[in-house]
Amino acid sequence: MLALTFDPRPRTLLIGGIASRVRPGWALLGGGPLGLREVRDPVRPRPEWALLEPLSTGVCGSDVKEALLQASSDNPLSGLISFPHVLGHEILARVLDPPRHGDVEAGQLVAVDPWLGCQARGLDQPCAACERGFPPHCRWVRTGGPWGSGYGMHLGNVRGLPGGFAPRITAHASQLHPLPAAMPPELAVLADPVAVALHALDQVEGEPEMVLVLGAGTIGLSLALGACRRWPRATLLVTCAWEHQRKLVESLPGVPVPPAAPAVLQRVAELTGAGLVRPWRGGQWALDAGPDLVLDSIGTPGTVELALRAVRPRGQLVTVGVARPGRAETTLAYFKEVRQGGSNGYGRTPAGHHLDLALARLEADRELVSDWITHRFPLHLWREAFQAAARPDRSGAVKVVITQERAAHPRG
Repeated sequence: MLALTFDPRPRTLLIGGIASRVRPGWALLGGGPLGLREVRDPVRPRPEWALLEPLSTGVCGSDVKEALLQASSDNPLSGLISFPHVLGHEILARVLDPPRHGDVEAGQLVAVDPWLGCQARGLDQPCAACERGFPPHCRWVRTGGPWGSGYGMHLGNVRGLPGGFAPRITAHASQLHPLPAAMPPELAVLADPVAVALHALDQVEGEPEMVLVLGAGTIGLSLALGACRRWPRATLLVTCAWEHQRKLVESLPGVPVPPAAPAVLQRVAELTGAGLVRPWRGGQWALDAGPDLVLDSIGTPGTVELALRAVRPRGQLVTVGVARPGRAETTLAYFKEVRQGGSNGYGRTPAGHHLDLALARLEADRELVSDWITHRFPLHLWREAFQAAARPDRSGAVKVVITQERAAHPRG
C-alpha cells in the first residue's frame, strides 16, 4: 500500500536539507525524506488488536516540523522514534476487523488514541507511568512491541506500525474510542489536540481570574476553549497573528490580541493595572500584576520570554508547544517566582480518559468547533496539505485534514 512515509536516509536528508535552506517549503519536493512510498500492508500483531481504515487524519504541527526538517539535530526526543515511519496520529478510523474481547464492532467509527503504553505492548505488569494512566511516559517506549522491533512513543513515529496517513492501520483495543452518537464524525480529528489541551489544564493549580493563551492554532484554540469551559468567569486573552484566527477567538468568547510583545503587555496593563518596567535593553515587563495563567501553545524562546514578561508574580506558565531551541531571557522566572512547567500528550484521569472527555467536549461544542477544520485534501495531494498547514498566513488554515478520498477538497 502507498503511505506517507518519513525516511531520513543520508541521501534524502541531504536533498531535503539543501532544499529547505533555499526555501523552507522546498523540503516537500521530490527526493526528500517525506513522500508516498510503498509499505507492507499492516497485519494485526495479536487478536486484541484491530484492523482499521483511516478516514481522516489531521496534520499536526509536529508533522509539519518533521516534514520541513525544522527540529534541531540534538533534539532529545529523537531517541524515542524509529525510522522509517508512516506519519499521522490525529486519526478518525473505521473498524474493519475488530479486536477480540473489545467493545467495538466492524464498521464502527472510532477516534484512535495514538499513545503506545504497556497494555498495547502486551506487558502483563504495567510500568509506573502506565499504572497511573499516562502512557506518554511509558518506561518501555524503546523496546518495540508485538508489531516488531520498531520503537516509538505513538502511532506516527514507529517503524513497522503505520500512522494515519495510510489506507490501513492497526491499533490495540485500548486505543479505540467510539464517537458520541450526536457528534459529526468529521470533528473526531480534533479529539487529539483537544485532549492535549485538557491534560494541560489539569496541570493548573487554583482558579485563575485571567488566562493568556499564546497562539491561536488548533492547540491554542483548544486551550482557549477548555479554559472558557473550566473557568467561565475568567478573562481570556489569546494572541492571534491573522484575521481568520481573530474571528474564531471572538466566538469562544475571548479577547484577540496581536502577538507582538508590546501589544500583549499594553493590553495586560490596561486590563490589570500592571505597572510596566522598561529595562536598559529589551522589552517591557509587567511588575505587579498580569494574567494568573499563561498557556503557551507555541513554545519558542520568544513566546516563553513573552509569557514570563506578562505573567503576574507567582503566576503559572504551562508550555504545551515545542520548537527549535534558542536563547530566551528567563531572569523573570526567578524574580517573579513563576510556577513553570510543561504538558505532554494525555492519558487516563479520575474523570475519564482525556480522549473521551475531548469527544464529549466536541459533541457539546460541535457548532463552535466546526469552523476549525479549514482544509481537506486526499492523500495523494499531501504536499498541498502540508503547504497549507505550514503557511496559515497565506492559506487561512487552522486544522488541515488528509482523507482517503480521491477528490480534492482544498477548503472545508
